[in-house]
Amino acid sequence: MQLSECYRLLGLPRNASPEDVKVAYRRMARKYHPDVNQGDPAAADKFRLVQEAYQILKDAAAGVMPQPQSRASRTPTSSPQPKPNPQPQKTKTPNPQPPTPNPQPKPNPQPQKTKTSNPQPKIKIETKEVRQKQDPIATDPEVRLKVDMLGRLMELLKQKKYVVAIAIAEGLRERYKNAPEVVHWQAVTYQRRGSELLVAGKLKEAEAYLTKAMNTDPGNRELCFEVKRDLERIQREMGG
Repeated sequence: MQLSECYRLLGLPRNASPEDVKVAYRRMARKYHPDVNQGDPAAADKFRLVQEAYQILKDAAAGVMPQPQSRASRTPTSSPQPKPNPQPQKTKTPNPQPPTPNPQPKPNPQPQKTKTSNPQPKIKIETKEVRQKQDPIATDPEVRLKVDMLGRLMELLKQKKYVVAIAIAEGLRERYKNAPEVVHWQAVTYQRRGSELLVAGKLKEAEAYLTKAMNTDPGNRELCFEVKRDLERIQREMGG
């Protein structure tokens, strides 16, 4: 599976952060989990694809950062071991040849090569750079607020408290208008509320919420398919 396909399955852009990937995976996993969609083979296949896409993106992110550290860790171990072996041999040669000045300047690079302080600051600098890339995501108050509110929204949907969930989803949309995960979950909240009203027989209210769900996230094919199916059912029942 290509990286572009993984981002598309999770409903994310190519420049999505690791935290956005994790949030998108959690919402998709909850949506298509076999326990929630019992007897639905299409949902089971979707759940498997979402897991595979998340694992690929997770491995890709983990495989980029340790590369500079592995190169730096190899240089101090490989350089000092082979080089001290010819040094004692060169110190033995000046004994039979006293006038040769060649072995005398060679002890000078020995303290430079044996000094392990040169590669150590490189390792420290690289680890600091990796931490700086991760810290803005973990310490940004806006990102934390968005993740916390989305987590609360998912819990409310799991508890079927759709009225409170709609209020939170609309508040998130006002604050993060262009966030794809916020748009997605607002549409899902409308769709869940519409389905509940449809089961309760409140057809007009259900039709209103289902229409809002499709207009909120028209690019979500799976959601639009479910909404259209429920709208057709409403039309049949109202016509009958």
